[in-house]
Amino acid sequence: MRAQRSAPNELILGLVSVSDRASRGVYEDEGIPALKEWISSAVTTPVQFHERLIADEQFDIEKTLRELVDDVGCDLVFTTGGTGPARRDVTPEATLAVGTREMPGFGEQMRRISLNFVPTAILSRQVAVLREIPDHAALIVNLPGRPKSISETLGGCRDAQGRVTVAGLFASIPYCIDLIGGPRIETDAEIIEAFRPKSKSQPAAPASFTSSLPRATSTVTSAPQPAPAPAAANAAPKPAASKPSASSYEGFALTRPLEIASPADMPRAGLGNRTDHAYAVPNTAAPRPSMTAEAIARRSVQHRPQTVVAQRQTGGVPMFGARQNGIEPLELFVKEPEGNQQPACTVIWLHGLGADAHDFESLPEQLREYGAPAARFIFPNAPERELTMQPGHPVRSWYDILRSDFVSEEDLPGLAKMHLRISQIINSIVSSGLLAERIFLGGFSQGGAMALYSTLRQARTLAGCISLSGYLPAPQLLAHDATPGGRATPIYMGHGSFDHVINPLIAQKGADAVEKCADTLIWREYDMDHELCPEELAHVAQFINTALQN
Repeated sequence: MRAQRSAPNELILGLVSVSDRASRGVYEDEGIPALKEWISSAVTTPVQFHERLIADEQFDIEKTLRELVDDVGCDLVFTTGGTGPARRDVTPEATLAVGTREMPGFGEQMRRISLNFVPTAILSRQVAVLREIPDHAALIVNLPGRPKSISETLGGCRDAQGRVTVAGLFASIPYCIDLIGGPRIETDAEIIEAFRPKSKSQPAAPASFTSSLPRATSTVTSAPQPAPAPAAANAAPKPAASKPSASSYEGFALTRPLEIASPADMPRAGLGNRTDHAYAVPNTAAPRPSMTAEAIARRSVQHRPQTVVAQRQTGGVPMFGARQNGIEPLELFVKEPEGNQQPACTVIWLHGLGADAHDFESLPEQLREYGAPAARFIFPNAPERELTMQPGHPVRSWYDILRSDFVSEEDLPGLAKMHLRISQIINSIVSSGLLAERIFLGGFSQGGAMALYSTLRQARTLAGCISLSGYLPAPQLLAHDATPGGRATPIYMGHGSFDHVINPLIAQKGADAVEKCADTLIWREYDMDHELCPEELAHVAQFINTALQN
């Protein structure tokens, strides 16, 4: 949970020691004690320590850094160890993966300092990054693993008379923390003098804040144990939505405090003031390893039962691809439930960038194993096009991708046109006699983004929207474009904490925008990359069941 400051200028400091053997208890860790000793002597304002001792595993390092910044609220995080050229040294890779902006000067200065002592300093790969989430920012810095090297790196080099010859790393850190909105850190100039431009100088916090406080306080969490519950647990509850009622959504209700029944089995909660709720997961299938879209595709092509290509009226299946109002219909196929079961709903599922309509053909069976109802699935094909960011290679894409970050510049006309083509499918289904409240629109990656964009602009209220590993396109238009039907449609967003394709921060910022306009939003993060996992499938199955009960 989010740490509480005992004074306005208290530094919340995360210390992470990365060591396979120390984390297993083979020998005692030296990195964290060395860091605490140096900080306690150098920093004169209050410090609150949060310690983690973990193995050289990239996902564990990433998860720990995210937890310390996002959930605990650390202003500064130091890591020690795992920065050399050995294959197990992956701390820099993990740090860069969670960072939003790199701070290259820190790494350059660290190597400059170390070269005054050892020529092997050039083998060090330390990095520093900023991690920025919607309501908080922190500086993360990799440090060496040996206690002597830690002291030298933070304090710098001095000559025989005690004059500074090479500035220590910590001389620049207090001002950096100032600039990103953290507390004002003061130091003992005899150990390290914090540099600030003269125009930025200001007196330290009043003595009334610090005179009765110890110089540094410590709260310790020994790793490797489960990360503490995220900050969302203490957030103010969101007012109950008018449609559907909060009580009707049971585990998805957005009005109760966080309840974690079994942390090992549940995904990590998501955003700042959005409460993420645990609930019972149907235990209808043995656990599976996580599955990428490509893996699902490979499985599905071997087994395609009861597939109906919707180019014409076939066997009583409505022709959802008919031209309406001059809009060219999308190519698609329809997959009925196995065993001639009566479908309880219809799911329109949009594939990811560069994939096709058959990539998720096994998804209906996967969801059924986790307790989802029998459903008719409609799989449209995105048209082929050359992307602005990758000309000369036509791929199936719902809209153009103009920039590699997806959101700095967007294909707004393409999004609007594709929304009309997807709405055409929904209109055809409704015309065939099915209520809009029995239709789900969902997708994966770019398909999930397109589903989210289109749902919020639908004239009718749908049963639900399912956006997996996607993001919200054109959030700046949402306040103007969102319809009453779109606002009333329940929305489920799931994302991997380690997604290397669509940055989780982009997905989270989109979820913040959705939450401001939608009556019901469910957000969940999972310890995975750009893929699916068993927990997510189980939660999607329950979301479908719950939405159909309302």
